[in-house]
This record gives sequence, C-alpha cells and structure tokens, in this order.
Amino acid sequence: MILTVKLLLGRRCSLKVSGQESVAMLKKLVSERLQVPEEQQYLLFRGQRLADDKCLSDYCIGPNASINVIIRPLAKTAAAETGQPQPLWHCLGLVLAKHFAPHDTKAVLQLLRQEHQERLQRISLGALEQLVQDLLMEAPLGEEGPEAMPPTLEMSDSRETRDGG
Repeated sequence: MILTVKLLLGRRCSLKVSGQESVAMLKKLVSERLQVPEEQQYLLFRGQRLADDKCLSDYCIGPNASINVIIRPLAKTAAAETGQPQPLWHCLGLVLAKHFAPHDTKAVLQLLRQEHQERLQRISLGALEQLVQDLLMEAPLGEEGPEAMPPTLEMSDSRETRDGG
C-alpha cells in the first residue's frame, strides 16, 4: 500500500509499505526520505500518536492513508552534549555544590533566585530601554574596551521612598 507522509511545514512524500510494517520501520523510512531523525519524530494518524512497537495494521491504517509527522526538539541532554550552555541556575548549583552541603546548596540557590527575582522587578523602565539599546547596537558590547560598557542599571527601590531617602 502507498502512504502519504506529511510534515507540518508542507514537505511530503509517498512511501510503499505493508500493513504489517512496524511504526519504527516507518520512522526509519521517513528519516531516509525527509531527513528527519527518527528520535525527533512523532507520527500521527487521525490525531492519534503511533507507538514504535506497534504495526500499522494495529491502527487500521490502510492504502492511501495520510500520516502526519511532528518534529520534536532534541532532549536537553543532547543540547548539553553539543556544548550548548546550560541554564544559569544549573551551573550556579554545580558551583555551590562544591562549597556547600546538598541541603545548604539548595537553600543558598533558593535565596539567590529570590533575590534575583526581586531585583529584576525593581529595574526601571529607563534602565531596561538603555540595556536594549546597547544590546541592539551593531558592535557587540565590550568591543571598544571596558570604557564602552553600559552604566550600571538604575534600581527604583521602593524602600527608598518609604524611608524618605
């Protein structure tokens, strides 16, 4: 039987398979024809996700059926293997773990996150606009030397207005 396999972005192909073919084998064929890695494929038939260990006939997929392929992003572990940077809090937790006991590491990390969130909420609109303007400049920051670095962000601390300062 001939199946039509469609990516959401519009590419499609026709594949000749039997009803006894496994979904895993169909993924392999899709990988070869559409250059989508098998581990990134979700195959859908009539809105139902197809399991790798099942056969096409288990889903009553017949001739001229249409299978949709959804491409999922690679897992975070794969991103780490490619050398992509890890999130700030993960890296900071690793550093803290070298200097504190596990329970203390978690507590310090939680306090740092809370302090970070509070400070982000106090950044003035003017300071944010200046930061965006600096980031959108054609030359990357620091290219002209340290004197070209943007000024320290102004904080509008609500405590100053309460204390009269």
